[in-house]
Amino acid sequence: MDEVYFDKTIRFKQQAIEEDRTDLLNDPGQFPKIEGVYERLFRFQHHLWMAQYSRGAAIQDLEESFLLVVQAAEDLRRVDVRGVHAFNFNTTLDNYVAALWLLSQVYLLKVKPELVTRLLACIANEGEDLLLERLAAISAPDIRRKSAKKLLYPKAYQSLYDALDASAEQQATLMQQFLKGWYKAMSKTGWHNSHKGPGGGGFFGYWCWEAAGVAHSFGIDDSSFRDMPYYPKDLADFARTPKLT
Repeated sequence: MDEVYFDKTIRFKQQAIEEDRTDLLNDPGQFPKIEGVYERLFRFQHHLWMAQYSRGAAIQDLEESFLLVVQAAEDLRRVDVRGVHAFNFNTTLDNYVAALWLLSQVYLLKVKPELVTRLLACIANEGEDLLLERLAAISAPDIRRKSAKKLLYPKAYQSLYDALDASAEQQATLMQQFLKGWYKAMSKTGWHNSHKGPGGGGFFGYWCWEAAGVAHSFGIDDSSFRDMPYYPKDLADFARTPKLT
């Protein structure tokens, strides 16, 4: 999609978020299931962030706007006392992928450790999945979480998980294999093929954030796959630059 599309999409999501927040502030009683509104706010805030990246927003702006994503996740967790909209990994692939994305994004942005802690509290699913727990252990080493025994979605993620402990040569091959098959493996997600919908269908960009998150956190050389489709190399490059104090 072109710049005009992303400008329109970003404005639409920003307006929708503002309208929902205003309605919640002025008349929350109008919503019989208020947790549904907070779920939409979180989803829109996260999709907005990814659309801003696709549009080419400055990293500094992305750092600031990601704080709103985490806050929206916390707001949802606070009001959704029954866990209707929790990150249930066994319900849909979408929940699992979104959790991997968030954990990868927060790590690549090099934000303060407490933000990772807050995000992990919202993601929960402690000890449910090998890949997520390995990422969590690196991004938040001071947090003790239960160990996992299996990979929940091996058909989509086995090659990425295998790359964690492979030799350097094998890592490059496995990462390339994962990226080549990534989009097809995401066919059951709600956003797959969204670019074919009317007016873009809510498309926010196709980025394999988890590939960059794994490459950076496990010290995998991405030179052999950084220019492959779906790899967010701009954010991966930022993650490798020294953090200014």
